[in-house]
Parts: sequence; structure tokens; C-alpha cells
Amino acid sequence: MLTFLLSLAACSPDDKLDDLPAEGTLTALTYNVHGLPPEITGDDTEARLLEIGPRLSAFDLVGLQEDFDDERHDQLAADADFDTEVRFNEALDDRFYGSGLAVLTTLTELDHHHEHFDDCYGTLDNAGDCLASKGFQAVRLQLGAGEVDVYNSHLEAGSGEEDDLARLNQIDQIVATMNGWSADRAVIFLGDTNLHPDEAPELAVVEDWMARAGLSDACAAVGCPESDHIDRIFYRDGGGVTLTVDAWTNHDPEFLDDAGEPLSDHEPLSADFSWAVE
Repeated sequence: MLTFLLSLAACSPDDKLDDLPAEGTLTALTYNVHGLPPEITGDDTEARLLEIGPRLSAFDLVGLQEDFDDERHDQLAADADFDTEVRFNEALDDRFYGSGLAVLTTLTELDHHHEHFDDCYGTLDNAGDCLASKGFQAVRLQLGAGEVDVYNSHLEAGSGEEDDLARLNQIDQIVATMNGWSADRAVIFLGDTNLHPDEAPELAVVEDWMARAGLSDACAAVGCPESDHIDRIFYRDGGGVTLTVDAWTNHDPEFLDDAGEPLSDHEPLSADFSWAVE
């Protein structure tokens, strides 16, 4: 018995990590599922989400936005059938909706950080951003013998000056957490930025965001032909983890209903990563 106890005491976390892979691949998807009530979407929201769920299982990591309804989310997540589900949908006291954010993944959760944005603009106008409790989630995941912090968010949607200011403040919150809670760590960002890369002022905001947080754009990394999406996948190396983008894909043709109509008003976009741990 003494020998057994001594052997257990001699084991360290590093010994356990030795049994985990030092390299692998990961496919990450970002998808705004347009999960608002039918009165707003003008279609059968529940039917669309029921069709979306099973199609998510083709990916290792999924960041969902506008996943607002609890009952619909439960069914979507059950159909997607992931090992790990981290949802951030708490509503602030003065808001009608929660954050509508969820991360689904085959990886193991180690920790998470959820944060509502301090600013928004517009309730019954300017895209109605203040109806929802927008924010971001950061989920720390085991990636083989390493770790990666996955961010998922949905930024201010309006296009007025007040919306622009709110969006800048929201980015400041995300950057502060990326450079604080996730300092010197590998990061993957998935989300609806509501920033149009084909508009110079908004592209400048994106570039400043990436520079301050040390991020790269997955689409640009492989020279993808669709650089005008507001839904983005950013990434950076850190904590001994190197991330390399092998492919970027618009999965819209795979997310159509029987009539050939898209299952959301946003495209499902993915990046294939190769990862290695030093």
C-alpha cells in the first residue's frame, strides 16, 4: 500500500499531459442561427433550428449566435450531440433576451468567462440591440497536451454613430479579456462582428482589434475568395500552442432546407486548423 501511495504522489500534471497528443486537427464553425421568434424572422424558426442541429456534428468546435430560446436550444444541442456545451444566455434585468451565445465542442472544458457588454444602442430602432443582453463568452478548452481559449460573441448591429461607438466599446471589453484572462494563451475567436471588411472605416476597426490582441484572420491566412463576411474567425498562437489554418469554408450549400432555402440569414463559416503543442 505504501508503495502504491508513493507512486501516486510521484505523479504530476505533466505526467498526465505526456499521455495526451501533441498535435492534431480541429475544425471550427461560426454560425449566427437567426434564432429570433417567427414574428421577427418571418419564418418557422423552430423548424430551421431542428434542421441545423444535426448538421453541426460535422465540426469539432461550434460558436453559435442568436441562439436565444431555451427550449429550441435544448433540442438543437441534443440533435448536435456534443460532449461539451457551454451556453451564455443570461438576460440583464432591463432586457428582453439573453446573450444568445453557445459553444458546442468535442473538447473538454477547463474554465470559462462570461461577460455582458457595458454598452448598446437602440431598443425599438437602430437594429434593436438593447433588446438583447449582448456580450461574449470565453471558454478554456483542453487541446491535446495544450489549451486554447475560444471566444464567441455577437457585436452591436446598428449602423449609426452611436452604434459605432457602442461596438468600439464592446471590442475594448473583448480585447481587455484576451490580453488579461487569456494573456499569452492561444485563442480562437468565433462570432458575428457586424463589421464589413469591404467598408474602409469598419475594416480599420477590425485591423486595430486584431493588432491589439495579436490576432490573425483565418480567411486571409489561406487567401479565401470571400473576405467580405461580417462573421469572422480570428486566431493566435500562445501557451506553447501553434495554430495553422489549412482551409476556410463557406458551408451554405450544406445548410439549406428541402426547398433550397438557407437555414439562417447568415452563412455557416468554418476554418480547419492544424495544431501543435511544444
